Amino acid sequence: MATLISDHEIKKLLGSVIINGDITSVRPNSYILRLGEVGEFLNANKEFELGKKKKGIKVPPGHSVALTAFEILDFSRETVEKIFPNIDLHAIVSPTTDLSREGIVAATTHVDSGYHGTLNWTITNTSSEERRFVFKERIFRLVIFKLEKDERPESVYDGNYQGETGYIRSKRGGAPVGMKEEEWENSLVDGGPEVLLEGLIKSGYPWNILGQKLKAIDLELKNVSNEYGAIYDSIEKLTTKVTDLDGKSNQLSQSISGSIKDTLSSEINAIQNRWLIGGGTLLFVFIGLILTITGNPIALQFLKYNAIWIGPILVIAGIVVFYLISKRAKKH
Repeated sequence: MATLISDHEIKKLLGSVIINGDITSVRPNSYILRLGEVGEFLNANKEFELGKKKKGIKVPPGHSVALTAFEILDFSRETVEKIFPNIDLHAIVSPTTDLSREGIVAATTHVDSGYHGTLNWTITNTSSEERRFVFKERIFRLVIFKLEKDERPESVYDGNYQGETGYIRSKRGGAPVGMKEEEWENSLVDGGPEVLLEGLIKSGYPWNILGQKLKAIDLELKNVSNEYGAIYDSIEKLTTKVTDLDGKSNQLSQSISGSIKDTLSSEINAIQNRWLIGGGTLLFVFIGLILTITGNPIALQFLKYNAIWIGPILVIAGIVVFYLISKRAKKH
């Protein structure tokens, strides 16, 4: 029965079976492959190279990218038997769960016994957001099995990709030459706009140019629609958050307003009380002076002959007292 190898056995493979391997990528029963230098943006037929000027890639929504593993695998019998005598290795490569959580779709594939070369795979961004990946980022999980006795194949892998390194485009043979158009099945519906557009493209110059332009515009409109949908969803989320925040702001404003009103009311009452006390005190002092002077003939005679300068002094004294009371009220 095929046996899943553990971390201490995976460490034995570093440097020979797993070339360019990193011990920090070893997990209990797997090895995490890292993003390699080269690949291709399939939607644009544009190859890229990382590690020099460029440090990572951006994958827009709806786009697919062909990637290469940084590590190179050597499952040849000559290499494997130096570590595990009379054993062949077979592996399964699958995306990490981080990718699926971000809406990245990638196929799970197998590595046959005897294979030697670089691993290539393709990822597709099905989310509504751009995803970014940096050079040597750990994104694919390699699970390796030991094959013993009858499980070992008679003939090991010797396919089109044996010994290839770097990014390798598909070597699939494709369709035979000479097939007629009516021999192909497609998703177009008779009478639909796609059929009319394809007919326009095939009708020759100058209508084929117009048809190609319309097709390109249709693709752009679909992209814009998808982007608008993503923007609309973001606005909806933002509106909800702002509404909640506005409600909290109203509650806070009402609370602050109530506190200010209470404070102002308290201060106004205190000022009014101080004015009443100060004014009442001055009134009683003034009445007391009048009674004292009118009840004393000498004082009354003195006031009669000196009123011309006593009057202004009393006015100034009243102003000074008024100022002092006002100043004290402001401090409180």
